[in-house]
Amino acid sequence: MTILLQHINLKNRLMPFFFTLFLASCTTLFDSGSKSALRSDANASSEFYMNKMYQAQNIEEQQTYKLLAARVLITENKLPQAQALLAELKQLTDEQLLDKSIIDAHISAVKQQNTVAENQLKLINLAKLSNSQMARYYEIAARIAENRYDVIEAVKARIQIDQYLSDVPRKQANIDRTWTLLRNANRGVINNAMANGNAALGGWLALVRAYNANLSSPVQLSSAIQQWKVAYPTHSAAYLFPTELQSLFNFQQTTFSQVALLLPLSGNAQLIGNTIKAGFDASKDNSGAQVQIFDTMATPIDQILDQVKQSGIRTVVGPLLKQNVDTILNNPSLVQGLDVLTLNSTSNERTIGQLCYYGLSPEDEAESAANKMWSDGIRTPLVFVPQNDLGRRTASAFNIRWQQLAATDANIKFYTQAADITYSLESASQSVQGIYIVAMSEQLAEIKTTIDNSNGQVKLYASSRSNSANNGPEYRLLMEGLQFSDIPFFKDVTSAQYKKIEKLTKGDFSLMRLYAMGADAWLLINHFNELRQVPGYNIDGLTGKLSAGANCNIEREMTWFQYQSGGIISLN
Repeated sequence: MTILLQHINLKNRLMPFFFTLFLASCTTLFDSGSKSALRSDANASSEFYMNKMYQAQNIEEQQTYKLLAARVLITENKLPQAQALLAELKQLTDEQLLDKSIIDAHISAVKQQNTVAENQLKLINLAKLSNSQMARYYEIAARIAENRYDVIEAVKARIQIDQYLSDVPRKQANIDRTWTLLRNANRGVINNAMANGNAALGGWLALVRAYNANLSSPVQLSSAIQQWKVAYPTHSAAYLFPTELQSLFNFQQTTFSQVALLLPLSGNAQLIGNTIKAGFDASKDNSGAQVQIFDTMATPIDQILDQVKQSGIRTVVGPLLKQNVDTILNNPSLVQGLDVLTLNSTSNERTIGQLCYYGLSPEDEAESAANKMWSDGIRTPLVFVPQNDLGRRTASAFNIRWQQLAATDANIKFYTQAADITYSLESASQSVQGIYIVAMSEQLAEIKTTIDNSNGQVKLYASSRSNSANNGPEYRLLMEGLQFSDIPFFKDVTSAQYKKIEKLTKGDFSLMRLYAMGADAWLLINHFNELRQVPGYNIDGLTGKLSAGANCNIEREMTWFQYQSGGIISLN
């Protein structure tokens, strides 16, 4: 009993000591946790860190969350918000100052202030950085190199990043980005690049050279990729192969003996359907494949697809009308087991196995316009689009692409009549360097006159919407210097094919584009597996250089034309 009492008394005397020790350790944990947060990856959203900032118990913790929020805001393309947060910071700890220096360099790189970003990186003591911070450091170095279009230096930086990443998703994302840089690089740059003892770079160069050499023959490409894996078994890309290339291991060339063509061949859309069919038929002229035609105006789309399956057909081109495409999207089982190339897309578009979307979408032209203006040195664009669905789709696509190029939003104005544009021009900033206009030819003429009268030294760009067969010599002279996008089919108006289609469509440019679309639909369905499974695979069609983008949406690289001395010249 005495021993038991002594044990209890000893326990009671030690408890306050252990409790104090416990609290001290907790404080140490909390302090180190705050510091380690900056030395680790920021995996949450900016909103999460902003909420944490408001809940913070002290200034140091609050400023740590501000830094984390700012870091994520940059990746969310919210640069002004990130800079505003950084401007609020004061009396930072050494750990916080170190992390802020990385964020400052990141912002400079995003703003394409490359020399500034480079000098900011030089001031950072690498010996004090964690693996996570080292990865961010080289991410900025890669961004600077990309800004300067120096692909090899960007790849070298990403090779460095790979050494500091431990989790698989981030390593895979870095490998995928490295591969994308190499795949899109100028082939002359790739062929002339030297590894100079950098084994990882040597492996990447061997991979992209094998890809470039065999891209036109996907069966050979698949074999070449397998051989590369054997030759470079320890390369990081051999462990985590680029996502884009993984489908090549099971590649099978496109083959079919029957195809179903689903078009509106009666009712209000009859002319459109027949014109597309004429292009499709002309393009498949020498093929032995059997084509079965289905009129989507006469029979519901679900019934047609049942008939297609019952006929043993596994390859489908169409439908064209949006409501029919939406019917498929709402019930994907309708096309289960079929290879489908729709001739339109909708706002409900999403990835469905064995299905691709193709059409003459305004998004293609908008993206092409953003690319063209950027390559022409335009940094402050003004975009005029009509106040309708076409305008909204164009504006959205242009702005998304401009954000990718410039890390900022484009200045977009909607109009209902040409007078609205005149008013907008009067209030526009003097810094505007280029204007992209989506308008009919009559409206464009009025807009061009207004701009010319304002003596503005601004480059003008337009969509194919303004390119009409009715535009005569006076119109072409008025448009002097204006550039516009359209399908490459219009490049050679003296060819026998052009004359034939011009006669068939009575020179109506809208119908000529639809005819070209029908011809390209045949081309696309004959390379269906190649487009879906081979990254970067493209076909020169009448409606553009065709390739598969997100959701297997067929993207068209447009041709650019310019009015010059009363005529039209091709710029591509």
